[in-house]
Amino acid sequence: MPRASHAAVEVARSRDVVTLTLRLTRGRLDVTAHAELVEACDVLDHDDDLRAVVVRSRGKHFCLGDDAGVGPDSPDGIAAVGRLRVPTVAVLGGDAIDAGLELALACDLRIAVEGAQMGLTQLLAGRTPFHGGTQRLPRIAGPARSARMLLLGEIWGARLSLEAGLVQVLSKRLALATDVRKIVRALCERAPVAQRMAKETLRAAADLPLGEGLRLEGDLYVLLQTTRDRNEGVASFHEKRRPRFEGR
Repeated sequence: MPRASHAAVEVARSRDVVTLTLRLTRGRLDVTAHAELVEACDVLDHDDDLRAVVVRSRGKHFCLGDDAGVGPDSPDGIAAVGRLRVPTVAVLGGDAIDAGLELALACDLRIAVEGAQMGLTQLLAGRTPFHGGTQRLPRIAGPARSARMLLLGEIWGARLSLEAGLVQVLSKRLALATDVRKIVRALCERAPVAQRMAKETLRAAADLPLGEGLRLEGDLYVLLQTTRDRNEGVASFHEKRRPRFEGR
């Protein structure tokens, strides 16, 4: 999958990293964009050689929400991104509002330019989020801050968003591409099987009681011992060299 251009989502691959670039009309996700995200993610989730997925936008903003034609019965590209097994990185080159913020929150890591704004403002229009915003936001920012954003319809600047965990990295615009490459490179240097298992346990932590979560962690740890990557990690440590992980 070197590059595939669709109406709303461009899929480009560079070695073991895929970049999904949104090309949105009026900065909003329409039914076509959601459907193309679902289609792309369905393919990517069966790619065992994939190491990371980057989600970005060609527009002035990352995403300003859903188009008026999108509803709970439409394809949900945000849910599809959230289900990906590999680490995902949202690159916020501009504002992430409503469904745009929900898309960012569905990713594991979020890097934003200074000056980007974020918010869930659906209540101001008599609507509620339906792409997981009410569930992911409190898990990331905590219930008190989430109530403030959602119930008041506040839009937060980049600094407050960083403090609340909505983004993990702030970048100057001219340094954004370089900072994204550093993050992606670091992800690709980690052991892929262990990384996917770690992501699975992080997902489960939000839903499972502590005892069940600890059992899952232990089960995956034991399973990891049977992989070639685990053996390579041990061998490289003893031989004082960089590991050469295969994802097997």
